[in-house]
Amino acid sequence: MIQEILNKTSSDLVSGLTDQFGLGQDQAKNAMNLTKDSLLSSFGKEAASGNMDGILKMLNMGSGTQSSPMFQNMLGDLSSSYISKLGVSLQTATQISNFVLPKIISAISGSKSGAFDKSDLIKMISQGAGGSLADKAGDLLKGGLGNLFK
Repeated sequence: MIQEILNKTSSDLVSGLTDQFGLGQDQAKNAMNLTKDSLLSSFGKEAASGNMDGILKMLNMGSGTQSSPMFQNMLGDLSSSYISKLGVSLQTATQISNFVLPKIISAISGSKSGAFDKSDLIKMISQGAGGSLADKAGDLLKGGLGNLFK
């Protein structure tokens, strides 16, 4: 799902990165790959630590998404990735993150009619990152549901 959304939004985002931030075409495309990797890493870490509700809350918030603590953490992680792997300054990395992340999260949120639930999240993570993170998230979900019936 994340890859499909990036494929749909990539040309507009790459154009914005080259026009607004002066990145070269290759650097802008690399930024998109870093964005995908950072999103999957953030979602995977949060899901593996049991914070699936935090991810879901952010995805289902609508216009208030950017005020979400989860969104702010992802913004910081993405900026750090841009600094270390693209070699841009903190200011540029922050600006790029503030340009890219809201558009991607909005596209993810708008990709489904109705609210995201835990099974949607597990599917999204597994499609993007492979089975290991999805297995961890699934185990946590099962453990959480199992605890409800004790």
